[in-house]
Amino acid sequence: MPDLTYMDPPIEVAATGVRLKIVVARLRSGGMRPYAGGDAVDFDASDPLLIDLASVSRSWLEALDSACRQGLARRLILLDTAETGLFLSDALTVRRDRDLGMLKGRLSAMARREARSIEAAIRAETAQAFGIVPSVASPDVVPELLYLGQSSPMFLSLENALRARGVFVTAALSRNMASDYLSTRRFSAALVDMTSAGESDALFPDTSEPGGLLNGLPILALIDGDKRPRDDAQDLLSHADEIIECQDPEPDVAKRIALLARKYQALRPARPTVSITRGNGDDVMGLFSSAFLEAHLKRQIDVSNQRADALSVMTLKLAGEHRSDGRLLDALAKCLGPLLRETDCAAIVETGTIAVSLPLTSYHGAVQLSKRIAEAIADVDELASLTLNWRVVEKRSFHTANALLEAGLSGPFMRLEAA
Repeated sequence: MPDLTYMDPPIEVAATGVRLKIVVARLRSGGMRPYAGGDAVDFDASDPLLIDLASVSRSWLEALDSACRQGLARRLILLDTAETGLFLSDALTVRRDRDLGMLKGRLSAMARREARSIEAAIRAETAQAFGIVPSVASPDVVPELLYLGQSSPMFLSLENALRARGVFVTAALSRNMASDYLSTRRFSAALVDMTSAGESDALFPDTSEPGGLLNGLPILALIDGDKRPRDDAQDLLSHADEIIECQDPEPDVAKRIALLARKYQALRPARPTVSITRGNGDDVMGLFSSAFLEAHLKRQIDVSNQRADALSVMTLKLAGEHRSDGRLLDALAKCLGPLLRETDCAAIVETGTIAVSLPLTSYHGAVQLSKRIAEAIADVDELASLTLNWRVVEKRSFHTANALLEAGLSGPFMRLEAA
């Protein structure tokens, strides 16, 4: 059987002695391709860097301190088995060797976080060019977290501690309640409590694909670090944006959550602040104009090319007499809203036609979204008689923004039907 470990993602390891061997073995078993770091630290390299705080020399820590003051440009993982308490908001912190097996998934979550940050920045540029002023990063906007899980004994005290720090928490104790909140409000992140006795009931599967329950919302996982996570929790933990260990002093936990809430609040991409006028004069809330999408898609394609990330465009077309029905189009837009991630950009490109750019989404992911849209439409009486066709085009190297949109508007369309 051929050895395919060369396809595993590489990671540089800063560790010494026996600790280097332990860390390298754990990373290999977790699907990573580790290699030992040299004496010179390059904080601008492309591969992620893991620093074992228990064994590196003072020179490494001094270099880390200098890099942090200048702004980190590299994905950084701190292995803090020595419990130094060092916390960097732009780095992943791992506190036990056994957790290195989840690092591959957590690095994927970090990559998604970086992509959200980039999307927020380029969305702001496009929005400003069209006279839309983003407001999500304003210090006057209060971060709000969606709490998922069974109410643990620490919930009320944690809620009060966060409120005192200017962060609000809304609790959802079931999937239906969470879905209702997510359909009407914007949250900075999801606070998933995995510390309570009813742990398995509190887990909500994460997915980076659009249309799922959390739908790309950043996940802050609360765990009891003194206990080994259950097997059914491993998948969620491996895709969590942040893991917060609640055996630490409560003020420290609340402070860290508050810092992360503000950080993710600032990473939310801009949305239309007013209705975007269609050609016939009707307004549809939450959708950009065709000109906005084309201008923004140019920036998304540049980012996709630089990062080698997937990018797709999904087109939804109303059929027959429904094409010019503004009431149905408005209802469809409201139905689409909860199914799209904040990084997805939806616009009316023709009468009765909506195009959605989907960063970090392959053709398969966009098709899965179309199926979720069909299921959502089937549950809305107002849209029950709607005939809707879909087409998905994944970006290729030769695509320009205009060519990608044109490809989404031409060629065969599929009938959108719930299974």
